[in-house]
Amino acid sequence: MKLSLLLLAATLAAPARAADKPLFLTGGPKAEDALRRFVERNPGLKAKLDDAAGREEALLAAGREPDLRDAVSATNSPDQLKSRLARAAGPERKDLLAGLPGLKAPAAPTCPTLSECAEPELSVAVADPALLPDALRRLVRPWMLLQQARGAKVELTPAGGVGDAALMVALKGLAPEPLTVNVTPSRAGGFKVWFERPRELADLYVRAREAALTSAR
Repeated sequence: MKLSLLLLAATLAAPARAADKPLFLTGGPKAEDALRRFVERNPGLKAKLDDAAGREEALLAAGREPDLRDAVSATNSPDQLKSRLARAAGPERKDLLAGLPGLKAPAAPTCPTLSECAEPELSVAVADPALLPDALRRLVRPWMLLQQARGAKVELTPAGGVGDAALMVALKGLAPEPLTVNVTPSRAGGFKVWFERPRELADLYVRAREAALTSAR
C-alpha cells in the first residue's frame, strides 16, 4: 500500500517537473529547433499562453456590445476583405491577409545573425493566439545569438504565478536577474508580447553585442 502511494505521488509530480524544466540554448540550428519545440510544446508555457488566450476572449466578450460586434463582422466579411485585398499593397495587404479566415501573414525574417541584428525586438503585437509561440521566438532569438557569440547560454523557464508574465529568460554571465516576457491581451483583440524594462535591455544588448563582435574580429 505504501509503495502504491509513493508511485502515485511520483506520477502526479512528473508533469509538474516536466513543465518546470528549463531549456538551455547556445545558438545554431539545433538550438533553433529546440527553441521552436519549447515554445510550442512546453506544458508550463502552453498553460500560460492558453490563460492569456482565455483572458483575451473574456475581454472581448465584456467589451463588445452586440450591435458593435455585428457591425465589425459586417465590415470585415470575407467578401469585403478579399475585395480590399485585391486593391491593397505593401503593409496594408499584410494586415488584410491576417484578417482573412484561414490565412495569416507570414512573419518577416528577423535577426538571422548577430551582425545583422543591431537592435533586439523588445515587443511584438500579434492578432491571434496561434501566433504567440512565434512571437516568443522572435523576442528570444537576438539574445540567443548574443549569448552564442559570448560563449554563454540562455536559460528559458515558464514564469510562475498568475498574470501577464509568461517566460523567464536568464542570460548567463550577462544579466544578474532573468528577463521577463509578458503576454498581455488587448481589449480590442490580440496580444502584446513584451520584455519588461525595455530601455535598460536595449542598452545592455547594444553594449554586449558590440563587445562580442569586436572580440570576434
